[in-house]
Order: sequence, then structure tokens, then C-alpha cells
Amino acid sequence: MRRIFFLASIVGGVGAVVYLYQRQLGAVPFFLLSIFFFALAVKQLSNRSEGEMPEKEKDHE
Repeated sequence: MRRIFFLASIVGGVGAVVYLYQRQLGAVPFFLLSIFFFALAVKQLSNRSEGEMPEKEKDHE
């Protein structure tokens, strides 16, 4: 079920991108993708701050 949802979202995303490019709004998908990657980076940084510290910071404590 999860795989079907994933494939359907990919097909829907490609369809939305094609539609936006035909309407000359091609920058919108890139903007949404940048928001997604920013949220992913924030999530990874927050997990890192809660979990283990990098080696360079461990030496100072």
C-alpha cells in the first residue's frame, strides 16, 4: 500500500510539474523543492544536536 501511494505521488508530482511548465510557472517546482530540502536539513540538524556530537566538539568538553 505504501509503495502504491509513493508511485502515485511521483506520477502526480510529475504531472503537476508539466502543467506548471506549460503555464510558464517553471520556478514554482524548484521553489517547493528548495523548501523540502531546507526542512530536511533542519530536521537532520535538530537530530544531530539532540544525539551525538561531532568529534571536534567532543575534544573541547
